[in-house]
Amino acid sequence: MLSIENLTKTYNYKKPNPFTALSDVSLEIKDGEMVAIIGKSGAGKSTLLHIIGCIDKFEKGSYYLDNIEVHELSDMKLARVRNEKIGIVMQDFALIEEYSVLENVMIPLQFSRKKSGKPKELAMKALERVGIEELAKKPVSKLSGGQKQRTAIARAIANDPSYILADEPTGALDTKTSEEIMELFTELNKEGKTVIIITHDPSVAQKCKRSVEISDGRIIHKLS
Repeated sequence: MLSIENLTKTYNYKKPNPFTALSDVSLEIKDGEMVAIIGKSGAGKSTLLHIIGCIDKFEKGSYYLDNIEVHELSDMKLARVRNEKIGIVMQDFALIEEYSVLENVMIPLQFSRKKSGKPKELAMKALERVGIEELAKKPVSKLSGGQKQRTAIARAIANDPSYILADEPTGALDTKTSEEIMELFTELNKEGKTVIIITHDPSVAQKCKRSVEISDGRIIHKLS
């Protein structure tokens, strides 16, 4: 479970031109939930995702992830939590274009302390899970948008994280591919993963069990 209380994030904190991206945000997401965080562009959705994903820090409030107080962790321990507990699917896929599909999926496994199998075998298992194992040797630069998104999801689940975070995962995809990707997230959620999806698309939010709306850095609605 993750719990955020009265969290504030200000860019350029104690510097000229500060900008408060999140203000007094409180949120609880239980294990096994599938939650959409919705809002317009610039509302603070991605900033919140980066904090949940232990990518970004904050100056006020608290964030507990599986009873770990994230704000107190060193950069090294944050990286370990991010690698072992969280899989992140970025808005622009964030893949290395000149690498093969398999090489991209293996990246988080290279830094893992888990001893659950050989990196190549685990990466292939993740590719099989998202249905593109036949593309393992193909360069990412040769993939379609949907194939790139499946590769990004495979990389996110390769280390068997408890939490899967996705930032606008259907934003660059056509309707049919978007539906397929959302079905994949739904299946992962049914398998026990906690799934958190950032989106401005109501049809994507409707496929989640719960929606949290954010506006101007504040949560304004928590809908079940």
